[in-house]
Amino acid sequence: MKKSKINLIVNREDYQRYENYFNYLKIGLAIFLGVFFVVFLFLFILVKKRLDIVEKLELTKKNYLEILKDKKTDEAKINYIEKKYQDLNSFLKEDAFSSPYYSLLNSALTESSEAAKLKSFEISKNREVDFIIEFTDFPKLMNFFKFIESETFLKNFETISLKSFTVIGATLEKEENYELSFSGIFIQLKRTL
Repeated sequence: MKKSKINLIVNREDYQRYENYFNYLKIGLAIFLGVFFVVFLFLFILVKKRLDIVEKLELTKKNYLEILKDKKTDEAKINYIEKKYQDLNSFLKEDAFSSPYYSLLNSALTESSEAAKLKSFEISKNREVDFIIEFTDFPKLMNFFKFIESETFLKNFETISLKSFTVIGATLEKEENYELSFSGIFIQLKRTL
């Protein structure tokens, strides 16, 4: 009979030993492939989760950039408001705080005479004031002179002096006017904001 295969292993024990090595190799390879597959699957899932997180972050970043682009006008408005706030603070530092002083002078003039009209009013930061009072009636002007020497009027000023007295002549349209120009320093008032 003709042999189709040649047995190069002469000894049957050697053959059995090689066959056991190959079985161990197959089992080891199967375990290695199983572990490799599990590790590969674990890494794949881990990378997939990380990519999903990165994708969500990219989407959030894109949304924030669009919102930021839309909010540039708001930022400009905020900068404008901040600039105006700084201007207001610097104005308040340099403000003459004229309103209470104007009211004080106006109420004193109202007390003295209905004919007295405040023509001009200028006050500095140091409470130094220049104002002009106008009259159309000479007797009321004379009564006002008595009033400005009274304690009621003088208590509002640290110092006050009459700078000038002007008589403006009568015309067809206007009657004769009298102007008193004063210069002085108001007393210190407390600021209320």
